[in-house]
Amino acid sequence: MIIRKITAFERDGVKEFYFALSAEDRRKRFCGTLSDAAISMYVDSLDFARHTILGAFNAHAELIGLAELALGTTESELAFSVRPDMRCRRIGTRLMERILLHARMAGIGKVFVMFLSENTPMRNLARSAAMQVTVDGSEAYASRELPAPTAEELSHWFMQESVAHSEYFSVLGIERWGVLVSQSKPTAPQRRNTTDALAAQPGHHLNF
Repeated sequence: MIIRKITAFERDGVKEFYFALSAEDRRKRFCGTLSDAAISMYVDSLDFARHTILGAFNAHAELIGLAELALGTTESELAFSVRPDMRCRRIGTRLMERILLHARMAGIGKVFVMFLSENTPMRNLARSAAMQVTVDGSEAYASRELPAPTAEELSHWFMQESVAHSEYFSVLGIERWGVLVSQSKPTAPQRRNTTDALAAQPGHHLNF
């Protein structure tokens, strides 16, 4: 699995990811049921200069998970979503680890996540990241203070980001190359019926 930062040029990919979610998954992700039009408006409103959006990609360069970090004045908000068929594979955990690292590298001191109190997987994910969870009726709030990064962590993070991008585009290139090869394979010539072949030869006549 490759985790890398999503760019503004990939808005359509983010939209398609959210469009594929069921009504129930949309409700858990956005704390309310959103239509395709509402999701489209939401993604269009994302400011990639202020939002950090991480994408998790499988071995075929397909987007299988998203983590969002929206900057705030005193604390910044997190949000997560994993493709239904790819859940229970620690993708959410990996995204949480990386988005918290991004927040620390950006100098963010506190993060939080809002979710439905019935959303047990999100609650477990928040607690696994040492976040303090508070439940208030149908909604839950989890937050955590973040320590400043060390010089060693900063150096490792820059290297990690570079490797993630190069790995993704290598995988994407292999996938596209494979598609091109499969599309360009010559099809085997169809064998013509012997009778038809003989009939097509100049000067050859068949008697029936």
